[in-house]
Amino acid sequence: MTYWKEKVLPKIKKYFGKGDGNSKGAAEAAKSFNKAKNSIEKEIEEKKPELEPKIIEIYKDSKPETKLLLKEPTEDKVKQQAQAAQDLLQRLVEAGCPGAQILKEAGDKYGTALLSFQIQYLLEKLSPFVANEESPVIARELDLVEGGAKTAEETAKDISEAPAVPASDGNVEEATVKIETEVEIVGTEEKAHI
Repeated sequence: MTYWKEKVLPKIKKYFGKGDGNSKGAAEAAKSFNKAKNSIEKEIEEKKPELEPKIIEIYKDSKPETKLLLKEPTEDKVKQQAQAAQDLLQRLVEAGCPGAQILKEAGDKYGTALLSFQIQYLLEKLSPFVANEESPVIARELDLVEGGAKTAEETAKDISEAPAVPASDGNVEEATVKIETEVEIVGTEEKAHI
């Protein structure tokens, strides 16, 4: 019984996040940000003339991942690009962006994943400032390995050259399965070259 209490139970609590306070602290930070949403939004609108050139400068000086995060913010991108989100929040704090200070401090303390919705909300309010800027092109690892992506014409040619799948014995279900398999194979190859 003591082994279970000393060894197993702490691991279970740690795994489910009980006792560490990160979830509770992040929830409190999110709550305070949500209460201040209206005032943050108004402040962004009031400061738009002085804030817009700063945001554009931040956008131009950023890495492609950060540019994509600012131009097209989503919760998934914020979670996947946690370091880029933190760096972007730091630069927004330096630029005097309303709401960035709260999120930066909470992100440093609790992590950006727990505040991804609030960070996305702030970035959505700032993304119109960079709407006219060029979208970043991010090279995928696959493109680097294979020497570049195929053009649309090459991809269309590959699809049209795919072998036809004949129906066997008039069995429609079997033919459908074969066609779906062929589509999956061609679709996977197509994705690999995008």
